Amino acid sequence: MITMEEIERKLEELPLLPDVVVRLLQLKPEDELFFDKVLELSQEDPTFALQVIRLGNSASSAPISQIKSLQEAVARVGADAIAGLITSMAVLRVFVPVSPGEKELWIHSIQVAVIAKKIASLLTDLKIDPNQAYLCGLLHDIGRFVMFDKAASELQQVEAKNWQTPEELIEAELNVCGFDHSKLGGRVCARWGLPEVVRRVVAYHHMYSGKQQKAIQSHDVHLSDLLKIAQLADRLSVMLINEPEVLTWPDKTLTPALSECYHPCLVSLDLSGERLKDIAEHAVNETARMVKGLGILH
Repeated sequence: MITMEEIERKLEELPLLPDVVVRLLQLKPEDELFFDKVLELSQEDPTFALQVIRLGNSASSAPISQIKSLQEAVARVGADAIAGLITSMAVLRVFVPVSPGEKELWIHSIQVAVIAKKIASLLTDLKIDPNQAYLCGLLHDIGRFVMFDKAASELQQVEAKNWQTPEELIEAELNVCGFDHSKLGGRVCARWGLPEVVRRVVAYHHMYSGKQQKAIQSHDVHLSDLLKIAQLADRLSVMLINEPEVLTWPDKTLTPALSECYHPCLVSLDLSGERLKDIAEHAVNETARMVKGLGILH
């Protein structure tokens, strides 16, 4: 059995995020000079420039003639999509998907990010930055990426347990490794110097007990709301992946199914079945576009 101490040492082997990407992540989409700054920094990183162009050409409303310049691609894709691409590309450079399992985990992570961002955009009263919600969603399972990379044999043993629910996954990881991927993910966020609230969401995203949730809420309402958004996004994505035909079901079947994504501790988010359906449809389409733009399935 691999120990947490051994994993800690292995985390030191993880490369830090490239300097250009770190500076890109610090940009704010609402800044009136955002596009100019993206163009300026992208000129330092040809790989990023190519991925922006690819994303522009994969857009559902892409022009008949292909986009060939970075300037045209940035204008086409838009600030919000660029922000998501920057974040996704940063992690993709460290954890390159090779096996089918890694690619599936990447698709799930992007979908959770897309859903979390959409929920934050809809629930404006919570005052959650949608791009921060995206980052939390993208990184929520970063600990499992580390296990693919640094603890492959242990991961195989976990998968052999044939877990079906998040609770069963955590139990299997604890039995095999003595720690779970959420705790490990928090360590990765700390190594990369990401915001403390992001680190905590990643580390806490499997905390569902009422006692734990109340403790978090009493200490930090913003963290509590961001955590709940990430948890609901995770559960909705799991449903979409496990039941790929779910959105074709009649409303009388679909609405109750979507409502099952609500753990009792998440009901305060107060999203109707119709809104969840809209979020799910958006997530499927946007995730497909992001996956294509990032070249994950190539």
